Amino acid sequence: MSDQRKAWLYAGATLLAILSPPPAKASADDLVKAFKAPPAQARPFARWWWPGGAVEDAELQRQIALMAKSGFGGAEIQAFNPGIPNMTPDERKRVNDYANPAFFSHVRAATTAADRAGFKIDYTFGSAWPSGGGFAVTPELSLVELTEAVTEVDGSSPGPVKVVIPKRTRKLGAMGALDPRNKDPRAADWRDRLDARQKLVAVVAAPGQEPQFAPEAKGGFKLYPWRDVATSGSLDMTRAVVLTDKLSADGTLDWTPPPGRWQVFVFKQYAVDSGVMAGVGEGPQLVLDHFSKAAFDAHAAHVGDPLTAGPKGADTSLNATFVDSLELMQDLPWTDAFLAEFKRRRGYDLTPYLPLVLQPGWMQAWGQHYSPPYFGDDALGARVRHDYRQTLSDLQLENFWGPFVSWNHARGLKARVQAHGATVDTLKAYGLADIPETEDLESGGDPIFMRLARSAANLYGRPLVSAESFVWAGEPYDVTPERIRQRADLLFAGGVNRVIYHGYPYVRARGAQPAWHPFAPSAFGSGFSTPFNELNPVFAAAPNLNAYIARTQAVLQQGRSVVPVALFLGELGYYQGLEPQSRGHEGLEKRLLDAGYDNDRINPDALSDARVIDGSLVTRGGARYRALVLPPLEGLDAASAERIAAFARQGLKVVFVDAFPTRDVGLTDAEARDRRVAAAVTSARAAGALLSPAGALPATLKTIGVTPNLSFDGPGALFVERTSGARRVLFLHNTEPTARTIAFSTTAKGRAELWDAWNGSRAPLPSQAAPEGSRLSVDLAAGGSALIVFDPSKPAAKTSAKPAERLLLDLPRAGWSLTARGFGPKGAAVTWGSANFALGDWSGVETLARFSGEATYSRTLHLAAKPETPVWLDLGEVHDMARVAVNGVAFAPLINPYRVEIGRALKAGDNRIEITVSTTPNNAMVDPNVAALKLVKPQPAGLIGPVRLVER
Repeated sequence: MSDQRKAWLYAGATLLAILSPPPAKASADDLVKAFKAPPAQARPFARWWWPGGAVEDAELQRQIALMAKSGFGGAEIQAFNPGIPNMTPDERKRVNDYANPAFFSHVRAATTAADRAGFKIDYTFGSAWPSGGGFAVTPELSLVELTEAVTEVDGSSPGPVKVVIPKRTRKLGAMGALDPRNKDPRAADWRDRLDARQKLVAVVAAPGQEPQFAPEAKGGFKLYPWRDVATSGSLDMTRAVVLTDKLSADGTLDWTPPPGRWQVFVFKQYAVDSGVMAGVGEGPQLVLDHFSKAAFDAHAAHVGDPLTAGPKGADTSLNATFVDSLELMQDLPWTDAFLAEFKRRRGYDLTPYLPLVLQPGWMQAWGQHYSPPYFGDDALGARVRHDYRQTLSDLQLENFWGPFVSWNHARGLKARVQAHGATVDTLKAYGLADIPETEDLESGGDPIFMRLARSAANLYGRPLVSAESFVWAGEPYDVTPERIRQRADLLFAGGVNRVIYHGYPYVRARGAQPAWHPFAPSAFGSGFSTPFNELNPVFAAAPNLNAYIARTQAVLQQGRSVVPVALFLGELGYYQGLEPQSRGHEGLEKRLLDAGYDNDRINPDALSDARVIDGSLVTRGGARYRALVLPPLEGLDAASAERIAAFARQGLKVVFVDAFPTRDVGLTDAEARDRRVAAAVTSARAAGALLSPAGALPATLKTIGVTPNLSFDGPGALFVERTSGARRVLFLHNTEPTARTIAFSTTAKGRAELWDAWNGSRAPLPSQAAPEGSRLSVDLAAGGSALIVFDPSKPAAKTSAKPAERLLLDLPRAGWSLTARGFGPKGAAVTWGSANFALGDWSGVETLARFSGEATYSRTLHLAAKPETPVWLDLGEVHDMARVAVNGVAFAPLINPYRVEIGRALKAGDNRIEITVSTTPNNAMVDPNVAALKLVKPQPAGLIGPVRLVER
């Protein structure tokens, strides 16, 4: 029996013990039971990448069984085509067997197998992202954009004048010539029909000065036709004129400008020149118009309706459908009926104000960022832009997000969404869904960003917060189990309680290397995300990693969040720098967290029906906040201002940061609404609302009696807190690269216990009584975490001395027997051995320098007597995971710290020690002669040591 098979048997038995509930004891509470035997819902999911429809039912069934055995609770089917090399016409046809009877037959085979395995299946609502593709999304239902061109003219020149007419912006190609699907006879007229979507929307002229531009970034692919702005241009909008009917096709404008310098704007609508990313299926892959209900309905009928067309109740494993982050590549977001919808909703014609709309970077796919607007960096411009964005949000909620949720609920399914990146009220779109989902690719796993999904879950009463997880840009092959665990901890401390691995590639050929990786590096990019399936040598860690994740998630899915502060978010969309409070300096969210105050963002929609109960703000979803904080805002919508004033009068602590808002956000009835805002602010202040400088916000909150979750003695740690019955739960994560001791006070009382989710143990954590709770400290490794549970029914544990360690034996660096099995460059099989191998990095061993796989180090160790105290085998430095067997007794896979208690397997006399080290696929993929792999760099590999026996 191979070491790998022994490890799998051990891991499977371990997982079975963890995930199979023992007989319930009457005295055990739900939290303890969930930790001891996590329910199926607590297990992580995986995004299961299918090569389109090129799958086999038997293989799907095998992979589901393997995923279930490895501790996954479910998988999301995403059928797409990136990274599939050198497809023959027949292979291409099979890959494009999507959203047809053959494809849905495969899905039913998967759900049937999942039913048997107690496994759940989610389904990407469309091939890839953004939603669209196939003959259902015709040119008339495809995404459009508004683009503009500006010409400066001098009033001293006689008319007519020549102006620039904007062209369609070239992007990634909606109907590229290299895709044979675009040559399908059924789409013969589609290019003409896409061209027919173009139309002149408006020509507007206004006197004013052009913007001053920021230096243009060099290199890269430019997706948008404008530059960032250093100083906005100015316009006298009281003299703006609409000249749409005076423009000829050649750019001649039949108009004589009055004296002065004039800016002439030409706005045109075009079909967006970008398709579904890596979409599969027949026909062109046009992105649907996400502001059109007809477009959604056509798409849903194509990719969704057949999903549940079988006998009712046949697919109990089918759990949810999913919409990925939209990444709509529109110059300016738009739809055919936008002007009419704007006037109906906002009460005025947007046409003369269109020059004020453009703000480079706002919700810009693949690079959203802050830039001042092109024109109108004043109250008028801000009002118009808010009204434009509010209309976009309304249309997208009504015509895409809302129908998507309704479609799922009508079929007994859940809706899971990534609302970030969309031109929408992000919190409201998240909150419509059953499962709001964030991701960790954004800003390298930004916990502030991730808390946005957690905020929506709390506001709207959604128990799960999922995350597209374990994605590192530029690291397509070298993600280790230790980094996965550390990133899981970061996700948990960011409010996530359901991890979704990104991802698990369908095994196209068992045992073949290099395995299919959809996000492998290419000539166009350095790749990202690690393929985590059986062909990855470190996949042997999956059962234990997933047991760790399941235990932690089982606890974090219980009870409710403890979040004392609601921080108002009035902007539509979301990204770092969108708000003035987060531009160029530390945002309020981080200031609060560093001071021990967890915080959720709250939007006007959640405020609209919130109530004050016993001095706390309570939302429709049951979230409770002790204080409402408003970041620096010039504008606040009048309805929210009046609600906030009422909250203050009812006893809620309200704090304005740096300044009070002075106006409403929109243009309609601006003067009257501005007066309402002013009156509401006056009322709130009279009721006790305070003004605080940003830097003093935590101190202000303490002054008014709002207690933080934690009071750190020094630099703190990232954290979340929950209540479950009478228990309080803290999860702390050390984001620093060095070990730290975190000392803090909490209002939690009773016995503190350290719950180790890696091995399932629970141990008392010494603490001292404090005036309002407890004081304690916890040691956190670099990137480490602690799950602490307080039980008020038990007394605090007293401080006790840690048992001393004694070095029993330092094993030699040389003299190890080594057997390596794996693969090298271009997937070539490698088997290699040495009878006298020294510990160290494999980079100095020619055969192993570009090797990926596993290698077993072995030697005999003589002991005069069996130790009577616990003995630990400490492996020192290891890359990338290890499994230990002593005298044939296999132990659980190890990730940092690489040490295991082996006393039960030791004996007097000779002891056989075997240490199997597995590496990521990275080093076998290093190839400076292949353009796509030039950026893949060698990483340390092997057992570095020192290897020691330590006695306690």
